[in-house]
Amino acid sequence: MKFALAELRSSGGEESADAIAVMTGIDQEDIREALRSPDDVELAEADHRINAAVRVLLGWHTDRDYIGPYGLVRDLAFSSNEGKSKKDVSAFVDLAKQYCPGVPPKVLLDELIRTGCVQDLGNGFYRALTRSYVPERLSAESIRRFAEVVHNVTETLEVNLRRSVRGTGRIERTIFADYGLRPQDLAAFDKYLRERGQLFADDIDNWLSDRSQQGYPDAIQTGVGFYHYVVNNDDERDFGRALKIEGDGE
Repeated sequence: MKFALAELRSSGGEESADAIAVMTGIDQEDIREALRSPDDVELAEADHRINAAVRVLLGWHTDRDYIGPYGLVRDLAFSSNEGKSKKDVSAFVDLAKQYCPGVPPKVLLDELIRTGCVQDLGNGFYRALTRSYVPERLSAESIRRFAEVVHNVTETLEVNLRRSVRGTGRIERTIFADYGLRPQDLAAFDKYLRERGQLFADDIDNWLSDRSQQGYPDAIQTGVGFYHYVVNNDDERDFGRALKIEGDGE
């Protein structure tokens, strides 16, 4: 919650319970109580709740009530009475109440539209453009995500560094072009990774969603992360010089 407050203050936004609920997934009543409390209040539960926007996008892409023929994600009206027919009983309001109870559906929808995750089709319906919710750059949430990713990657490498028996560590693979790529091929490689990587990510997300349920006291927080890297030649040269100087000093 402190990250959400800092982000709202830095952007000049209103420090309202609605806005903080969308950013953190914390129940509005808890937020109102915290706002009335001293600044040092701690809400440990906030660190363990999935972001409200992430939850609603996941439900939109995996819940059968919101998926149409051939597995395509349905466009949703905001409320059921805005649907084109009586068959359109599931709407964004229903989705939000199911996956983000306590968060106002309109506030949640506005946040998803603002961040480009959802498109207003202009006919009373809304379309999910992405399965992932990505916070704005240099926001408190994006900085926090940066720290978490660095921590998770280095921990996996550290675990594997200590394991001497093959197959007892954590999976970690690096695939690279032996002789590099031509500059004009880099954009094509990026496009290929985004398309294939999204399919891979969706498969894993579906597998985890079927097995990740609330109420497991011994649940282990786990997941998979992958990224596209481009070597910074300046950094490589500086690193090489540093190694050479260190070697000469010995």
